[in-house]
Amino acid sequence: MDPNDFKSGMRRLAAGVSLVTCEAGNARHGLIATAVTSLSAEPPSLLICVNASASIHEHLSEARSFCVNVLSRGQQDVAMRFATPRDRETRFEMGEWSALETGAPALRGAQVSFDCRPAQKSSFGTHTIFIGEVVAVTDWGSPSDPLLYHDGKFAGLTGAEHA
Repeated sequence: MDPNDFKSGMRRLAAGVSLVTCEAGNARHGLIATAVTSLSAEPPSLLICVNASASIHEHLSEARSFCVNVLSRGQQDVAMRFATPRDRETRFEMGEWSALETGAPALRGAQVSFDCRPAQKSSFGTHTIFIGEVVAVTDWGSPSDPLLYHDGKFAGLTGAEHA
């Protein structure tokens, strides 16, 4: 199997865009992720897949909590800031931030923010699967207009808004 064929195929899968944040080493850290999914309602949990080479990986491994912020289409600029390595030092200067119940940084105005405590992690290939037990959910009351990632670009829903 050619890994490029796999990557090409996965570019055809539209995915919601999430901003995973944590606080570790007296600093805040963040990563744009599309590999986020619910895992279980009992206990409420989700999982995120993070490349071991990502700058947040070590911090997320050490953090006592993390937040999964599901982004709105209007937050594409925030997504771009967090997706660009050269902007690493100024990432949290964009947007309004709050500390959730666990202390994890949450982006105000996201579709929703899931406040998580790490429950388990497992390595597979180049990635680590982090499982978080959700301790609180914050619905910021934003209009339902999710930011998506498809074919290497950020996008929104089209045609479905009026369905």
